[in-house]
Amino acid sequence: MKSLSLTARIRIAASLLVVCGVAGVFPVRLPSRTFFRHVASGSIVLAASPASVRTYKEGSRLYIDNGTIKVGVETNWGGAIVEVIWHGMNFVNAYDTGREVQAAVYDGDPYPPCGDCKGAMGWDPVQAGDSHKHGSPVIAQTLGEDSIYTKAQPYHWFPDNKGGGPDKPVSGDVYIEQWVSLLRDYPSGIKVRYKITHFGNDQHVNSFQEFPAVYVNWEFGRFVYYGGETPWTNGPVTFQTMPDLPKSSPHLYAPELWGAFVNDQGIGLAAFIPGQYPYFGGFDRPPTASKNSGTHYFSPRAFFSFGPNSVLEGDIYLFGGDYREARQAIYSLHKSLADRDVFAPYGVVDQPARDAKCTGPLNVSGWAIHARQVSEVDVLLDDHLVGHAKYGLKRPDLARTWSHAPEGAGFWYTLDTTQFPDGKHILGVNAKDAAGNVAVFSRIPVFIDNRAQAAKPK
Repeated sequence: MKSLSLTARIRIAASLLVVCGVAGVFPVRLPSRTFFRHVASGSIVLAASPASVRTYKEGSRLYIDNGTIKVGVETNWGGAIVEVIWHGMNFVNAYDTGREVQAAVYDGDPYPPCGDCKGAMGWDPVQAGDSHKHGSPVIAQTLGEDSIYTKAQPYHWFPDNKGGGPDKPVSGDVYIEQWVSLLRDYPSGIKVRYKITHFGNDQHVNSFQEFPAVYVNWEFGRFVYYGGETPWTNGPVTFQTMPDLPKSSPHLYAPELWGAFVNDQGIGLAAFIPGQYPYFGGFDRPPTASKNSGTHYFSPRAFFSFGPNSVLEGDIYLFGGDYREARQAIYSLHKSLADRDVFAPYGVVDQPARDAKCTGPLNVSGWAIHARQVSEVDVLLDDHLVGHAKYGLKRPDLARTWSHAPEGAGFWYTLDTTQFPDGKHILGVNAKDAAGNVAVFSRIPVFIDNRAQAAKPK
């Protein structure tokens, strides 16, 4: 059997262990001892017994290793995960400070007060570092017996419009704390807890947050996920090639909340994010002459608004190896994990338009969705609550962009502008969910002018 690959030899050995005609058995890679384990589908899966976990340091990197999976975090790059190694294969692309498996946060205001400084050029603290390859500082770290803890104050990705530049990084006003541990019952599984604390006094409006960003090496280029109508039933999966930059994928409907980049044998890196919206997005960056420059990227659609003292905290799970085995582990986790809602609603205010001149009744409308349920939509003027919008109006148009979005996601409110003084005002809309997460939508300047209307001859 020397001519056979490790995978082929293991599959032959595993086939000899099928007893009593049990169907649906598939093998996992065996570091030493094995045992049988039932999974959600009722199949029997041959799972590796948990090995002892060790942690250690090599240079600036901290490692945690159980003999099946090894994770490396880079303390010179904010504690970002730069290695996930499974049987000698590293899946993570660490070409520069913008990649890795890491968290990054954004302000979603399409009209920021600083001009063209939105998106990655705006408020965008990135765990690993900035666009000039300055690594974010780790300000605290602990190498425990079975976990790794880091705390970073990340740099803004684009410092050039914030008083910095190629020779001067600019610190963001958040801390990113990260705990990395290995899953005892799933030897190829990794648990990562992120706690992102905004200690600034400003408001950053609702946006998609990278929680986390996942960059893999070029040889793992097939994106796989479940996109069907009956999640958690072991239905057939979808394989997709991501578009090359500058394009990015549409919102890929993924109701089982996991996705993976794999090679032709189905081996790669999977991520499961409980509580996320049932969508992923991503892209490819083809290789150039530089080594390891080619990469594939995906991230969950997870939304949040960072105001004064806001905290976004939650867990993600990574799995190295065969995506089919990862899927069964994710099924078991899905059944056992407590239901936590950490992300805010997402939506858009369609009207009024910015800088609209308003007289009499002013229509305020738009839409809001959530991974679970929107509980309330508030309308504000100059940051004072003026009323609650009617929520649940039909918006069938949303499904063209957000597949399977609820039809009843629209909201409507009529503001009586005669109750407010003439002049410039700031209209606001906030959407809340049942867990108390608040989405702060981009504020809209309007001009109330009822005196001019009243002065017109009747």
